[in-house]
Amino acid sequence: MSNENGNWCLIESDPGVFTELIHNMGVRDVQVEELYSLDSDTLRSMEPVFGLIFLFKWQGAALQSGAKQNAGQVVDNNDVFFAQQIIQNACATQAILSILLNRESEIELGETLTNFRSFASDLPPDMRGLALTNCDQIREVHNSFVRPESFLTDPDEPKRPAGEDDDLYHFISYVPVNGRLYELDGLRRGPVDHGKSADWLERVGEVIQQRMGEYKEGEIRFNLMAVIGDRRKKLTEQISGVDRDISVLMAELEKLRLEDSKDLGDVESRIAGLNSERAELEHLVDLENGKFARYQFDNALRKLNFIPFVYQLARAMAEKGVLEPAVDKAKEKARNQPRRQQRPAM
Repeated sequence: MSNENGNWCLIESDPGVFTELIHNMGVRDVQVEELYSLDSDTLRSMEPVFGLIFLFKWQGAALQSGAKQNAGQVVDNNDVFFAQQIIQNACATQAILSILLNRESEIELGETLTNFRSFASDLPPDMRGLALTNCDQIREVHNSFVRPESFLTDPDEPKRPAGEDDDLYHFISYVPVNGRLYELDGLRRGPVDHGKSADWLERVGEVIQQRMGEYKEGEIRFNLMAVIGDRRKKLTEQISGVDRDISVLMAELEKLRLEDSKDLGDVESRIAGLNSERAELEHLVDLENGKFARYQFDNALRKLNFIPFVYQLARAMAEKGVLEPAVDKAKEKARNQPRRQQRPAM
């Protein structure tokens, strides 16, 4: 990594990566989910929703600071924790922190982020960005997701700067603060105020749709994720509530049996319904646990360098004369498969 990037690596735009990154910073009971719809009902089904992270293709400073900006205005508001982005590559973590640090009353931030927020709260946005850049604990967690280099490069050789033909992507976040919706983009001088909204989940969909509408027709290289409460905790709380209801009905059922009442069937039916609901909730918990296990496995693979293994395998196959047929077979298989679109990464 070059010094011009302040030793912050590029990380993949993936809910599993972001969820583990948040947990490794010490934050509890928070996860990240990818969104495929901006419908407010979809967002409400995921509550609590702390904020949204939006990834889009950068169009250049002139276009990004154009007159539209989704009708929002850059404001100076000390109630909003906003940090300017000082270096490249940090925008993913900065977008996550923009949400977490503005919802601190609802989220258990942990020691690292609590101390950082306390230290940086009275600083101006540019100094907050500098403080973030130089926070060793946050940078180390971010860089734990560095992708292994395929080939060795000379660390002293300057990297080619990005040109007009390069696709550059940028993360920003949307978060409600004191009843107003804010867009937090570290490349701007302050938060963008999108106005007062009684239902920010309704308003944020309109803002993002308008933002995407500023691109050429057919542009689909966007990625949207929601920072939400841990679903397993919410589901476990719902299971506890169902258990309490079952206990009450079981006591009522026992009383009716002692009285030889004819209302047993109704109570038994309600208990059966609650047991069915409990089984469904337990199934959802199992699905969430399975998803987190996949996240952990996939993230472990991301941090491994398979190049030496692939090299030795290809070399052994070439020595046995089976490499070329295997390559031809793979090419044929690839031609017969539909093309898949990769998730944009930053």
